[in-house]
Amino acid sequence: MPEPGPGLARAAATLRPGLLPAGPGQAASADLHVGRKLREARIQRGLSLAELAAALGVSTAQARKYEAGRNAIPATRLPALAACLGVDLGWFFEGLHTEQRVGPYRPLLPTRPRMLLDLVRASDALPDAGLAALCAAARAFAGDAQG
Repeated sequence: MPEPGPGLARAAATLRPGLLPAGPGQAASADLHVGRKLREARIQRGLSLAELAAALGVSTAQARKYEAGRNAIPATRLPALAACLGVDLGWFFEGLHTEQRVGPYRPLLPTRPRMLLDLVRASDALPDAGLAALCAAARAFAGDAQG
């Protein structure tokens, strides 16, 4: 195999580690970041993985791989994905270069997002007095007497 030329060696030296896959089957940190943002937005919007997959025209397994960062999301799919989730295209990349995660991924969402989404949806039907009472009860349960 021929030795790489000086231009190729110089280009390889300037690449930031972690932005490229470390090896076969490993995703680049950008793919992981975008996948995490995808999952975060999907859960916040109350979409199931199957609903997201159907909106994108891919299988549920493929959508799961996107979220896990095992498969890179093609650039041609990102605009449709952003529109489906109601976010700007650039939102997927916010914080990409400043992210410092150690250990397993912890979503930037509450620990029980589905239950919270159900609570928010149910509260939409409450009159103002009922919503105020619900907020007071939640603060009491949480031990927060502050208003």
